[in-house]
Amino acid sequence: MANLLRLNSRYTLRRQLLLWVIIPMFVLIPLDTTILYKVGIHFVNQSFDDSLEDMANDVIAMIKESGKNPESFRMSDETEGVLFSNQYDKTYYAIYNSSTAFLSGNLKLPLKVRHASKSKCFKHAEINHQRVRMLTLKSTYQDNAHQSHPYFVVIAETLNKRSNLHNRILLAIILPQLMLMLVCGAMLFWGVTQGLAPLNELNDEISKRSSTQLDPVMLKNVPEEAMVLIKSINLLMGRLRNAILAQNQFIADAAHQLRTPIAGIQAQVELALKQESSQRPLSMIGDSVFKLTHLVNQLLRLSHNQPEAANLIELKPVDLLALAQDSCVEVIHFALRKNIDLGFESHAYHAIPDFEIVGDKSRLKVMLLNLLDNAIRYTPNGGRVTLLLTELENTIELRVEDNGIGIPEAERDMVFERFHRVIDNSQEGSGLGLSIVKEVIALHGASINIESAANASGTVIIVRLRKKV
Repeated sequence: MANLLRLNSRYTLRRQLLLWVIIPMFVLIPLDTTILYKVGIHFVNQSFDDSLEDMANDVIAMIKESGKNPESFRMSDETEGVLFSNQYDKTYYAIYNSSTAFLSGNLKLPLKVRHASKSKCFKHAEINHQRVRMLTLKSTYQDNAHQSHPYFVVIAETLNKRSNLHNRILLAIILPQLMLMLVCGAMLFWGVTQGLAPLNELNDEISKRSSTQLDPVMLKNVPEEAMVLIKSINLLMGRLRNAILAQNQFIADAAHQLRTPIAGIQAQVELALKQESSQRPLSMIGDSVFKLTHLVNQLLRLSHNQPEAANLIELKPVDLLALAQDSCVEVIHFALRKNIDLGFESHAYHAIPDFEIVGDKSRLKVMLLNLLDNAIRYTPNGGRVTLLLTELENTIELRVEDNGIGIPEAERDMVFERFHRVIDNSQEGSGLGLSIVKEVIALHGASINIESAANASGTVIIVRLRKKV
């Protein structure tokens, strides 16, 4: 119980469901934020790069419109101020010839040969200890001999605008995502709580019940997943109700059966007290006590072989042949009193007989004794009872055959019920023998059948048990 309480204190279904949803959400939302940020700054950088390219194209257009070659072209301060005016960033330009020699511009920008080999090249660089975005754009001009010569226009711009816009994009993405996480977390908590409400209702319904209230649980608006649990609980309730009814019926039947020998003992004691010669009453008292003892022993055996005892049973290898022989020896005196021919036979399937099974030796012996006792009890004086063991390939068949009164086919299913006795039977018994046999059979996973004897007079009870693997 203490372990169960500790388990409940650190594990709840609500917590587990929230963890299963929130942990992936905390992974996916940062990932989504990163992707959105990367996509956003890509398009922002693309826009600024396009602006740099437009500036470089403007410089090339001015060179062409001036009618001068790049070596002699000079941009006025006014034009430079209009073209590169920017309140956030500083913009630099430079013009280089085909040999990457500086021609003109407001600053000598770094130009490497590998960059000059491309028609257009964007890269990051550092100018005056500041990071810049730099574009190298290749163009051509024609000299007086109408020959084309390449030259390069380099535009560089600091990154203030880009950084500011990057930060604003990041902030614009993170804040909604944080709000989304909070809202989703609250909605998830509310949703899980509402989803688990039927379980709380079921808990309230079960906890309010008394030990005698075993009727089915009835709840409305229950989801299918919880309905499966409710159906299982209702099935358990039904089994408990049937078990309690059976137990009450068993107690009532046992009390009824015990009342008869006890009343007989009391009557015989009173009669013995009144008579001078008490030999016969005392003998009758002895018979009653014997019957009462037999009934009590049968009740104890039945209780020890209930299905609930399956967890307590200890299965070990058992030699069924030796056990059957011992059982015959124990009931031989009962057979001799009725002049009954008690026989025992065995047939082996293999050259080396193997009658070993896995079971509980004491319970199996109780089963054998009850089968033999039942057969002898209901076989008339001078009759015959045979116990036959047959080794088959995977099972061992145990047959108890008699030539007694027999069991009508209509009653063969009922003889395994407690205190049931065959109609028109004059023999006294507890009516528990076959009930005990059935319980032992169930504990060992075996099977039992009742058939008529070959001569249609008497009964054959067949038990099949699995051999030891």
